[in-house]
Formats: sequence, structure tokens, C-alpha cells
Amino acid sequence: MLHIYYGKGKGKTSAALGLILRACGYNKRIVLFQFLKPKKIFCGEYASLKKFSNVKQIRFEQKHPIFMQECGKKQVKELKEHIQESLLKLKKITQNKKFDILICDEVLNIIHKKLIKEEYVVKMFKNVSVRKEIILTGRNKPKKLAAIADYITEFRQIKHPFQKGVLARKSIEF
Repeated sequence: MLHIYYGKGKGKTSAALGLILRACGYNKRIVLFQFLKPKKIFCGEYASLKKFSNVKQIRFEQKHPIFMQECGKKQVKELKEHIQESLLKLKKITQNKKFDILICDEVLNIIHKKLIKEEYVVKMFKNVSVRKEIILTGRNKPKKLAAIADYITEFRQIKHPFQKGVLARKSIEF
């Protein structure tokens, strides 16, 4: 089954992590693939999930220009190359099928930023078994992926402390 968690509201990754917590109770094999969230940046979920032997986490090795104020052509090119390498890892995971749940966190954002083609992701997940759960998160809902999805949940921001100048807080936003 293919899930899409999208929107500008807070909670997409948190919802995916909640699904991981539930599935760990049933000893499911889980892969959390975090695009655009580098290993060097500490996130509470990363530290917590290390405690579960049935959860494999894959994160970027470095901070990417998408998070920086100024992006040069060279940085964007490097980002695209790294994403391509990451997609090869992801494709390998989907082909070996040694998972019950696969979460591709922020993948919808890299599609929206045109760093990968939506068709590539559609092709990868078009024929998902009903015994496998694939969760895609990000701010936007690509049309072709939405057409093949089994679940679509929109997260809508009504109010957020960031609007008052409050920055991301440990244990709440990361």
C-alpha cells in the first residue's frame, strides 16, 4: 500500500514515526530513508530509533544546499548527484523486499524541487504489494503519485510558533 503524507502543516514525519512505533510492536522490518536530513544534524528520532533492531535508518552524509540561503550551480549539481546515489540505494532496498514498511521522508520535496523526476518514483512504487507499506512525506502532492496512492493525508498549517519568530525546538520539531 502506498501512503502520501503531505502539506505545509507540522506532523508528516511524526506521523510516519508513529507508524514505525506501532509496527515495532509487531516486530515488522522497517526502513526509514530520510532525504534532506543529514547524519551530522542531530534529530531525536534518529537517536530513539537506534534502539530498535528491526529499524534501519538511512540518512544523507552531509548538509545540502537546499537548506542554505544561497545555492550555486555546483552545489545543486552535487546535490542531484547525491540524490541519484541515494535513489540507487532506495531502488536496491525495494528490489530485495526485505522490509515490511519503507518510509521515504522528504522525497516529495525533492520531486517538487525537480531534483528527481516524479516518473522515476512512480515507476519504483507503482506495483506495491498489499503486504508492503510505503510512506512518502513532503510538502507537496505530486499528481502522478497521488493517482496510484492508496492513502493520502494532508497536513494543513493553521497556526505555528514559527510565525511568531519561535525557531525549531529540540524534542518538538527535531
